[in-house]
Amino acid sequence: MVKKFILPFGLLLLLSSCFYSVYSNVYPHLKTIRVLAFENKSTDYAIGDKVFTGINREIRSDGRLKPVTVDPDCNLEGTILAFSERIYSYDSANQVQDYQITLSMSLVFTDLINNQVIYENKSLSLSETYAVNPGGTAKFKSKEEATDELIHKLYQNILQNSLEKW
Repeated sequence: MVKKFILPFGLLLLLSSCFYSVYSNVYPHLKTIRVLAFENKSTDYAIGDKVFTGINREIRSDGRLKPVTVDPDCNLEGTILAFSERIYSYDSANQVQDYQITLSMSLVFTDLINNQVIYENKSLSLSETYAVNPGGTAKFKSKEEATDELIHKLYQNILQNSLEKW
């Protein structure tokens, strides 16, 4: 009877201690990051705060870099060039079905220890769609969900082009 509990428990313990991380960091000396507030040149006054808050949330969630305000190893700064929303599709009754939001940015990721720019993109543009009708084909059902996904995509783009160069 005891063997029935010990064997599965032992196996579970063994498997839980083994893991593989796909995270990599080409710059192992970078441990801390400071994200500067993004300059907002768009007509949506709130998007700057949403992007700043979202990027900081993504950094904390990812765990490779620790966000700090004093004495960082690297710096992320940028400008929101535009944030737009346009009709993406109509249904058969000619009613709006989906909208597309687009975020255009200029970004600079700088290694402050070696004083070098690791990643710079002056015209990054990311888009996502959201449904406004029950018959909508978009993955997201609200503008807020689509905006959160845009911020996640933005962070993934920054990571892939800075810390994860393969």
